[in-house]
Amino acid sequence: MISYNLKYINGTLNFQPNRRYRNKIVICVLLALIAFALPEVWVLNYELRRPIQCFGILFTICALYDLLFKVNLTYVFDPLNREVYLKIPGLYSRKLMSFEDVHLLPETVNCELHYVMSNKKDRYGKNYAISDFFLETRKGKEEQKRYEIEVLGAIEEILYT
Repeated sequence: MISYNLKYINGTLNFQPNRRYRNKIVICVLLALIAFALPEVWVLNYELRRPIQCFGILFTICALYDLLFKVNLTYVFDPLNREVYLKIPGLYSRKLMSFEDVHLLPETVNCELHYVMSNKKDRYGKNYAISDFFLETRKGKEEQKRYEIEVLGAIEEILYT
């Protein structure tokens, strides 16, 4: 089961919706290591060595981007100011919207459900993903049910109290 790192700190609710990116980062790092080690282990000509190393660079860039901007993405629900903040620890923090403007929507993309947070005035315009995609399998449905109880329940509790 995935951990959303749901925390209550000084009355604020913090959670990180993109914890599944860890697996993608590990896979990209392994592929990058293979791409950099393969030309050293086997004797390859120049025309084959450079594209393999370029793939290694591409996998490294993908892993770094996901590590810096995706995994640590945190939503902060502050009940004192009644604001929602988007925070990437160590890089930046910005105010998204007030509690009165928050609207939680289930959205499907390619027949896979995920939850988004949008502004009530523009529900289907700019939105922010607050969950990963849930598959149409038994495990996916269990994960969705767990997410709805733990995370959505906590968000709705802090928004509507």
